[in-house]
Amino acid sequence: MTSSRVRPSTGTRLGGDTSTLRTLNLRSVLRVLYGGGSHTIASVAAVAGISRPTTTQAISDLLAAGWIQTADQVIDKVEKKDGRGRPAQRFEFRPGAGHVLGVDIGGHKVLVLVSDLSGEIVAECRESLRPTSPRSRRLTIMNEAINEALEAAGLTAADISCAAIATPGVVGPDGKVAHAPAIPEWAGVDLGGHVRNRFGIPTQVFNDMRMAALAEHWKGVARDASDVVYVHVGRRMGTGLLVAGRPHAGRHGAAAEIGLWRGLPWAHAYERLLDLAPGRSTDHEDAIQAIFEAAKAGDKAAQAGIDGFADLLVEGLAPVMVTIDPELVIIGGGISAAGEAIREPVRVRVERETDFPPKVVCSVLGDHSSAIGAVRCALDVAEERLFAELKPGPGTPAQQGAGVALSRG
Repeated sequence: MTSSRVRPSTGTRLGGDTSTLRTLNLRSVLRVLYGGGSHTIASVAAVAGISRPTTTQAISDLLAAGWIQTADQVIDKVEKKDGRGRPAQRFEFRPGAGHVLGVDIGGHKVLVLVSDLSGEIVAECRESLRPTSPRSRRLTIMNEAINEALEAAGLTAADISCAAIATPGVVGPDGKVAHAPAIPEWAGVDLGGHVRNRFGIPTQVFNDMRMAALAEHWKGVARDASDVVYVHVGRRMGTGLLVAGRPHAGRHGAAAEIGLWRGLPWAHAYERLLDLAPGRSTDHEDAIQAIFEAAKAGDKAAQAGIDGFADLLVEGLAPVMVTIDPELVIIGGGISAAGEAIREPVRVRVERETDFPPKVVCSVLGDHSSAIGAVRCALDVAEERLFAELKPGPGTPAQQGAGVALSRG
């Protein structure tokens, strides 16, 4: 994954000389605090491997610049001879020192998440889309959703360090959508350029299925797995891969795009399954639940439909599983709401088709998964820049002001 490189403004420069040593000390102290928890000056100095006076100066500069804060909880004491001691002040990273955006834009919705630097979602906005909406309308709705999410978070675009967008289709190395048959006029769209021009925010673009897989690795069912196949089954079908814990795109950004396999009749498989729902519900989740409930009650047609769908699903996944030898297959999308009723038939077929079958599980993140994965990618960029670019500058911290937001260049 290529990270967007951005230069911090003078608002992120800290007071003092510009020596390389002081820069390294500042970064070392901030990295200890960024790792989580609250720390005393003594504990930071010990972990960072620098002297207590040097640590004290770095903490003072970081406090003035707004990167860290004093912790509310006081635990440690500096021991005195009488054994009573006094509380030692503790410090922690301030997650609100910066924010990022994660955006999922697809055929039916736009979902925008605003996250602080700890990964906590502080605001979100969801807007519905028509599958037939033209490109211009889709981009307009995305603009509105970003503005609404920022307003809900009490932020402006200038407060956002970077953004990442998840979208259907093949996303090329240049960040442009190279192939997207599910969305009208979507091939060729430069989403990153659009957001950069409209909001001034450095932006990366990724395939939504790979972002969903990454989200499961970060906050879902794949936290302990490195090699993962994620399959989305909903209004459309798609797959995403993690290899060694990172999204795998391939040379053209088309890795694991099983939908491009012309010999596999996936195109209308989900719709055919939905057609078996009693009552023909127009709500996809309701229809899926009805089908699996009917099968459980002994409806032979519903059970045959589920079995046929599971056969087709594993037929498409088998070559991918044999190729990357994953630890985990994750079933995501609308069908994941069926839980064990879909997991079990897929598991049985996976074990039948492969000599080293991976574990099969259902997603727990719902339709937030791609946006959450996009947040993770944006945080990776923010973190990289924070430790690569932070350095002291001329003037005192007070003169520099509290430049707390990761700036853009």
